[in-house]
Amino acid sequence: MVNHKIICTIGPSSNKEEVLVKLKDRGVNFFRINLSHTEEKDIEQRIKDLLGYGVPIILDTEGSQIRSGNIKEITFQESGMVKIFGNKIECDAQNLFLKPEGVFKKLQEGDLISIDFNSVLLRIFDTSERDNGYILCKVVIGGLIGGKKAVQIDSPTFNLPPFSKKDYAAVALAKKYNIKHFTLSFMENPESVIKFRENYPEVTLYSKIESKKGLENFEKIAQVSDGILIDRGDLSSQVPLEKIPFIQKLIIKKVRDLGKEVFVATNTLEQMAFALKPSKGEVNDIINTILDGATGIALTKETAVGKYPVETVNTLLLLLNQIRFLDKSKKENLIDKLEELNYALSLETPDLLPKPHGGKLINRLDSNYPGPIPEKKLEVDEETLMDVEQIAIGAFSPLEGFMNKEELNSVADNMKLPNGLVWPIPIVLMVDEDVRKNLSQGEEVALSYNNEVYGIMHLDEIYSVDKEKIAEKVYGTTDRTHPGVRMFLDKGNNFLGGKVTLLKRRNSKNKIYELTPHQTRKIFAERGWSKVLGFHTRNVIHKSHEFIQLEGMKKGLCDGLLVHPVIGKKKSGDFESEVIINAYEKMIEEFYPKSLVILGTFATYSRYCGPREAVFTALARKNFGCSHFIIGRDHTGVENFYHPNMSHKIFDNFTKEELGIEPIKFDKVFYSDLENDYIHESEFLDHPEEHKLHISGTQAREILQSGKQLPNWFMRPEISKMIIEKIKNGEKVFVD
Repeated sequence: MVNHKIICTIGPSSNKEEVLVKLKDRGVNFFRINLSHTEEKDIEQRIKDLLGYGVPIILDTEGSQIRSGNIKEITFQESGMVKIFGNKIECDAQNLFLKPEGVFKKLQEGDLISIDFNSVLLRIFDTSERDNGYILCKVVIGGLIGGKKAVQIDSPTFNLPPFSKKDYAAVALAKKYNIKHFTLSFMENPESVIKFRENYPEVTLYSKIESKKGLENFEKIAQVSDGILIDRGDLSSQVPLEKIPFIQKLIIKKVRDLGKEVFVATNTLEQMAFALKPSKGEVNDIINTILDGATGIALTKETAVGKYPVETVNTLLLLLNQIRFLDKSKKENLIDKLEELNYALSLETPDLLPKPHGGKLINRLDSNYPGPIPEKKLEVDEETLMDVEQIAIGAFSPLEGFMNKEELNSVADNMKLPNGLVWPIPIVLMVDEDVRKNLSQGEEVALSYNNEVYGIMHLDEIYSVDKEKIAEKVYGTTDRTHPGVRMFLDKGNNFLGGKVTLLKRRNSKNKIYELTPHQTRKIFAERGWSKVLGFHTRNVIHKSHEFIQLEGMKKGLCDGLLVHPVIGKKKSGDFESEVIINAYEKMIEEFYPKSLVILGTFATYSRYCGPREAVFTALARKNFGCSHFIIGRDHTGVENFYHPNMSHKIFDNFTKEELGIEPIKFDKVFYSDLENDYIHESEFLDHPEEHKLHISGTQAREILQSGKQLPNWFMRPEISKMIIEKIKNGEKVFVD
């Protein structure tokens, strides 16, 4: 199996620490510095910018490449006149200069000048004013060109040396900083490659085929190179565009037969320079390029100046992973591979996000249920109905219903289902004896809430267990002052096990915010995210939560954040769900980085299982598509029943592969009036206590209820004012 490589061109969009660390994390093989777009005086600093990330730097020589001298876009009108100058000038539609400056002296009447991959074509018709600093051209094909674009000269006599003065300066810097990779622009004969290698023997060289002469000699060039890079952009200015796909196939085949690497560049995922999704043509192009045998893809504009450099790499990895998936088949023919693996319908094919827990997103929602609704009904409470809904939409995958006896005991004993999958808490349906009398194993029962049927339970098992023993194992105590223990023991002693079918989702005033796992995964994928951080909360956002969320994204190198407040049954003094939603809406609209945060509510309730519930909340977010999940100090803690760090330590019981989601752990976070910022305590253990500022939830509630604004260091004034305004208007802000 070929391990396909990715070259990322680094430019203004990507030359940032937060982007570079993500590119490294995604497995990019090379950071490319394009010398054609780098001034000689800036090369060393560009190298220094990229050192220390552990990703090899590849220098792309300028070579005999000619570029337009304009910085801004220019539109040339067909049949218009253009002066080409020998020195640097201010460029416009009538005046232009070419780089390097020596080009000017070699231009002759009749030569054709194509700019920006044939966007504009000029013809030289008068060189009589050369001594006055310019020559005259006529616009044969008009159009728009960007700044510093590639130029090709169609002339029987025109030629330039293979390497520029800037290239030799770059070689000296490469030796100084131990850079061992180059792509050589406009290689037209093997002698040029040999000459370069003599100057720097230990270097790895990828020769670029981007001219007609280079195409004529590509096999000889490949023989003395470590690989070939097909630059389809410049090549298409010298070879008819319609020939490029076939020429690419030819080069790939011949070079691979020599045992050399082949990269392909230009117009790979270029649409992603300004859009979150590639074009269908680009997707087809990359897949076919790899199937033809290319060993790598070079990203240029997409990562150098594009709006979405990380998302572009994520998308490329997704495409490459499709090829790797097909390698699971032992068949030789592509169609045979596709059929053997049931590729078109397989749920195992790679996507950008982690697989749901158990590998499959459960769907037990059937709004067109064909069978009759059972006459026998079981009235359930709202929490049970929430469980039915979350099971049905896949939030509790791999569960398809309420646990049977074997599953409950396995979870209580081992925090795993009988099949070995991690699952830390019981998801059970308990009923009293008088209800149990009317039920029989093997029958179907309609599940109703407020006398309205929402689902069907396929009753496979009715059983009982020693609830005290289960409580001791799950909660670590049988103390009835523990709310989880009390809730578990006070419900009926008869357990109903079996799959559920949801006929319709429950109504709620916040339903529009209840994104399903399928929906969040679709949103994340459409945004090109591969790593998503989940955040579980029951509170209005304050500054320490902001700190944890943004710092958590940095630690996890995540593309986006899912804010996922729980909106089920709350305890007295908690914020009402609408207030939490309104606060996060304001944060996303006014303060958070655009397009990096998704708000969706989680219609479930606290089980009060302490550390076990921390694992459960993480696995549920994995089903929603998260790769990382914030675990705070005393996450899902219950009064003083659990040590605050137990919610961190419990994750050590499982391997990364077993969980499939990575916890991002935070201890105490405090505001420092010395640093004027929030600080993670475990990273600053010696910080003076007198300079640590805290406000408890009770204090915050009392301050807001008195009509006073919380300190700006604790909560944004816009959020405080919104809450105070609601209180003044008589709206319900806190749970009774």
